[in-house]
Amino acid sequence: MKTNLTVTDVVENAFCPKFTYYELVLGLRQYEGKQGSVKAGREYHSRHSSTNLTYVPKNIKGRKLTEAQLFSRTHLFSGKIDEAIETAEEVIIIERKYSDHVNLGATMMTQLGLLSILVEENLKKKVRKATVVFERTRRQEIQVDITEEIKNLALSGLRRTKQVLTSGLCPVANYSNRCLTCCYRKVCEVGSLRLKPASKPRIGHTQKAATTELPPKDDV
Repeated sequence: MKTNLTVTDVVENAFCPKFTYYELVLGLRQYEGKQGSVKAGREYHSRHSSTNLTYVPKNIKGRKLTEAQLFSRTHLFSGKIDEAIETAEEVIIIERKYSDHVNLGATMMTQLGLLSILVEENLKKKVRKATVVFERTRRQEIQVDITEEIKNLALSGLRRTKQVLTSGLCPVANYSNRCLTCCYRKVCEVGSLRLKPASKPRIGHTQKAATTELPPKDDV
């Protein structure tokens, strides 16, 4: 069972708490590298981590940080800062997503909150804002103010992730569209839900029209 958590572990828990149970408690691998979108995303990050290593926008005076692996002794988790700009007063986090779908939901806020905590503890400088770049067929930059609320949300997610590891119990989760492509859908009692077609009435018998309530569809 894993004891040293990463930012990725907590973000996956925010996406679905059952991820923590299947991957970190039971030790079932995701094999997410086989998915084409994951491969493309990793190549996208690899290109940016190896090019323009010193580039800083003209309106910002500072130095570029890349591939910085950090550990929090206070909260006992680790994470990697892919890109950031360190100025005299603060650090600006740059997070890139290989997607045209702009989504600043709980998973993204959890990630930015945890990365901010790592930077502030290790570099002793405040993180007041972050730039999230969504880029696949088009490019869009979103500026995010890093507040105490975001960092508290991230720490709450960290505590929930640790609770799953400590208890060893499978957490409760609801069915959503995310289940359709989840790598654990074949072993998950929620993700494997399928609507069965209504049986045809036998000849000579009448049957009331059956209605099936669709499972709730949560936003990612």
